[in-house]
Amino acid sequence: MTLRAGFLLMLAIAAAPVFAAPAQGGGCIPVRVGYVDQHRPPYWLGDGDQVADPPGAAVDLIRDAVLGAGFGCTPTWVRLPAARLKVALAAGDIDLAPLGEQSFYPAGIALPRDKAGNIDLKRALHNQVLVLVRAGDQLPASTDPMQYFKGKTLGISMGNSYAARLREAGLTVDDGARDLSRNIEKLRLGRVDGVVVTAVSAGHLKQVLNKYQGSIAQLRQPLLNIRLWLAFNDTFYRAHPRQAEALWTWLDTHHGRLGYVMQRYIKN
Repeated sequence: MTLRAGFLLMLAIAAAPVFAAPAQGGGCIPVRVGYVDQHRPPYWLGDGDQVADPPGAAVDLIRDAVLGAGFGCTPTWVRLPAARLKVALAAGDIDLAPLGEQSFYPAGIALPRDKAGNIDLKRALHNQVLVLVRAGDQLPASTDPMQYFKGKTLGISMGNSYAARLREAGLTVDDGARDLSRNIEKLRLGRVDGVVVTAVSAGHLKQVLNKYQGSIAQLRQPLLNIRLWLAFNDTFYRAHPRQAEALWTWLDTHHGRLGYVMQRYIKN
């Protein structure tokens, strides 16, 4: 190899993407990541146990976090019904899964902790729950959704972790539909009075609303601010604490990355 060729090879290696997947084996710590088997764009794409291509913005984020934390190889993806995820994580059938805020957390699940031993709120993914309504209802821009929807019915996708929190707040929730599209159809037919949707990016919600040509509108004020953690099976965490802590710290450091990776899924 000539000196020039060797120099160019060194430059190519130095310029490799930060999140390029290392070869399996060697220093690889296999990670089985569970996520919902329902089509919830742009976060999770596709239905059933097969991983879609592309898989969704949240899947991309988790892959980046696993690689950035030093596990040494890309995760193995396991798609499960939403109601099964927490059970599978606690049982050790999977090693890592997204977990929303709960009134209590079962044994067998490890979450990031602060110095006082409390769940670390900083090392969570933060999101807003917004409400979609019929534009024809002409609700004022100042509408407080938490107050307005008491005595009315909100549609929410099946298996959402914050459904219990909405019920605890005194709201009536219809969580029989699998996805946002089916819930919006219920809204258009008058079977629910509003539909809840999470949104990291204004561009994502704009894309959703454009499909309905002005018949569906978004209330300006959020219904809830929520947190989501990437939780480990506790036995897996104790076997690999350095990498698990590094993953939670990576998410804190790169807290804006979900909005960035979502650009792949947003069509203007």
